[in-house]
Amino acid sequence: MLILESIKEKFGKPRRTKIIDAVLNYNIEETIQKESVVISITNQGYIKRSPLSALKPQKRGGKGKSGISTREEDFVVQIFTANTHTPVLFFSTQGLAYKIKAHKIPEGTAASKGKSIFNILPLKSHHAISSIMPLPEDESEWKKLMVIFATSKGNVRKNTLEDFANINNSGKIAMKLDEDDKIIGVKICNEDEDILLSTQLGKCIRFKSKKLRLFKGRSSKGIKGIQLADKDKVISLSIIENSKIDPKTINKDKKIKNGVNKFILSVSENGYGKRTSYLDYRVTNRGGKGIIGIINSPRNGNISSSLIVGEADEIILSTDKGSIMRCAVKEIRVAGRNTQGVRIKKLSGIEKVVSVIKIDDNIH
Repeated sequence: MLILESIKEKFGKPRRTKIIDAVLNYNIEETIQKESVVISITNQGYIKRSPLSALKPQKRGGKGKSGISTREEDFVVQIFTANTHTPVLFFSTQGLAYKIKAHKIPEGTAASKGKSIFNILPLKSHHAISSIMPLPEDESEWKKLMVIFATSKGNVRKNTLEDFANINNSGKIAMKLDEDDKIIGVKICNEDEDILLSTQLGKCIRFKSKKLRLFKGRSSKGIKGIQLADKDKVISLSIIENSKIDPKTINKDKKIKNGVNKFILSVSENGYGKRTSYLDYRVTNRGGKGIIGIINSPRNGNISSSLIVGEADEIILSTDKGSIMRCAVKEIRVAGRNTQGVRIKKLSGIEKVVSVIKIDDNIH
């Protein structure tokens, strides 16, 4: 004891810091690395994120690789890219919206099935997620942007994105739906862009977004976007830059079409598809029957996806058996609207393509 006191007397100095009660003020996201990820969700509601770098590009016509392990009766229904800091809106079959950051989705390996989305979002037992939309990270941009909703029965609605800025933990009503209808797509849009709806029987319609009136509330069913044939339904919503080129000039001068780097990529459930210049899809009035976008044939089967792509883009295809494939758009043939396309992915048995996405700006 005497030794300790002599050491204290010889070397002891007053404390230079203070210990106080305080709340540490820092953003937890600053500790999370920004990383490009692929997020997938199954029919039974299992969700996970995986590094995009783990998915290597393949040639057109390949088999792909296992992207998620599913139960025998389950299958992948949606897949999208984002970065770990991206805010993501989830829309339920009952028309409710939920918002979380991508990093809160549990990470999984290619062999894992993921976690139940009921552990992440406050969904009721009879609800499911029907559409997902990554948002711009900078919320100050939201007030300048519009959001377009599309349903399987062909209805569309336009709201300001700011209407969905504040969503509490229990969710928020996004759209009123009929019992047999669901939201199939939600996209951010500007007033000078066009809307393209595509159906499972290969029809599509393009119309100007500025001619779609802005809805003030969130409880409306929207208005008719396309008149559907029996047993048909809308499967894709796309936003297209307005070409501002006279259609008569396009038909006379094929060099204009050949010089355009925007295409509509259509992919069927049997793994066939093609890309067509977006100039081949004329602008019409909302509510029409549409035009042929790709041939629905016994070889092709129903159309599973339609999206806007550029020559330098890459896409990810996913199947109901959990197989995913990363492919360069330039590998896919350019063809007219009234064609069947070429094989993009080799499928096995009764396997079907359920989702095609573009690896896009959400990951940066």
